[in-house]
Amino acid sequence: MHIALQGLLAGAALAIALVVFEYLAITREVAERSKRVAKKVDWDSNQKSRMRGMINFGVALTFAGAIGAWWVWG
Repeated sequence: MHIALQGLLAGAALAIALVVFEYLAITREVAERSKRVAKKVDWDSNQKSRMRGMINFGVALTFAGAIGAWWVWG
C-alpha cells in the first residue's frame, strides 16, 4: 500500500475519533442544560460552530496525514 494512502487512512481514523468525541461532548452538554431548564434544548450557535470547526479540522487532518506521511516516509 502506498505510504500516502496509509497516511490518509491514519489521518481519517484520527479525524473520525476526534469528531465523534466532540459530538458526544456536545450532546452531553445539551442533555445537562436540558435537565437544568427542565425542557428540550437544541444546539446553540456556539455548539454548532464548534462542531463545524471540528469537522473542518478533521477534513484538513485527513489530507495533512497523507501529505505528512508522503513527505516523511515517501
